[in-house]
Amino acid sequence: MKNLYKGKRILVSLIPLALFFILAAGALWQNKTEPVQKKVDADLKRNAELKKKEETKKEEAKEEETKEEETGGPADTVKIGAYIFSLYDLDFPGNKLNADFYLWYNCTKDSLALLENLEIINSTELNKSYEMNEKRGNTFFHSVRINTKIKEDWDVTNFPFDKQIIEIKIEDFDKDNTKMVFIADTAASKIDKDVHLEGWKIKDFNVKIDNHTYETNYGDPDIPLNEYSSFSRATLYFTLEREGNGLFFKLFIGLFISVLISLLTFFVNPLDLDPRFGLSVGAIFAAIASQYVIASTLPQNASLTLVDILHDISFIYIFLCILISTISLHYMKLGREAFSRKLDRYSFFGFAITYLLLVIYFVYKAI
Repeated sequence: MKNLYKGKRILVSLIPLALFFILAAGALWQNKTEPVQKKVDADLKRNAELKKKEETKKEEAKEEETKEEETGGPADTVKIGAYIFSLYDLDFPGNKLNADFYLWYNCTKDSLALLENLEIINSTELNKSYEMNEKRGNTFFHSVRINTKIKEDWDVTNFPFDKQIIEIKIEDFDKDNTKMVFIADTAASKIDKDVHLEGWKIKDFNVKIDNHTYETNYGDPDIPLNEYSSFSRATLYFTLEREGNGLFFKLFIGLFISVLISLLTFFVNPLDLDPRFGLSVGAIFAAIASQYVIASTLPQNASLTLVDILHDISFIYIFLCILISTISLHYMKLGREAFSRKLDRYSFFGFAITYLLLVIYFVYKAI
């Protein structure tokens, strides 16, 4: 019994020693495997970073390739059209005309910012309203209502039988023709049938597309001086034809009467100086007043117009009437009354017929 008890005590005393060896062995194993685990973790982390870098490079290369394709690829095509529903405030001396119209674009991209970059080249004022951007199937539809004041260089050479070609020039100021080009929607583009301008006929509306080159680098030091940019331009154009028959007689009746009064002096005795010469002098002032009144309704023009031609002819004939009156008075004082009356009679018919023929010729040429 005593030996059994002694054996148990020895066994119990060995338990702490066994635990010590177990713990010591665990500590040695942990110290041995920890560097290996750290190395494994570091390798995994490094592989993950390398994989991420490779994916980033692939994405950047793909983006660069896409960018190159967009830059070097074909330009975007935009279908453009317009419907003019109002023309008003035609300012002939000021070279201006107001227009209201709806403008629309059809394209396959929604990132072109067409309404934001809209520019009317020959406009002095531009107001936009009722902007709309919608997707219709695979097409993006943009529309806007525009009120604008257009600058025009009126051609008054044949006034009042003139015809004016009105142009509304539209561009996108942000994209040149390597990035975007217009095509005309001629089928839907029109002028409303109720559009009316007093004294004018509206004819031949259409839309044309061309390229306009700006021969400058705009002072940009990064652009060579000889490297120009061209932009696709859509031009709405139509013809205004003046209804000038009634206006012609209204404007020129005073001029024709002044010449007729001057011709009537041939039936006055040359010795009656006041009526014989006074009427012709009054006719000159009437013709000058007529020219001044008509010119005030027209823009400044350096070319010779129908108005100038008719007034110049009238001035010449009134002067000739005064000249013949002086000659007739001279022969009357010399006692050659028969020759003086004959000169007056022939001068009246000769001047009247040639003046009328010249007026008809130049008017017919203008028409």
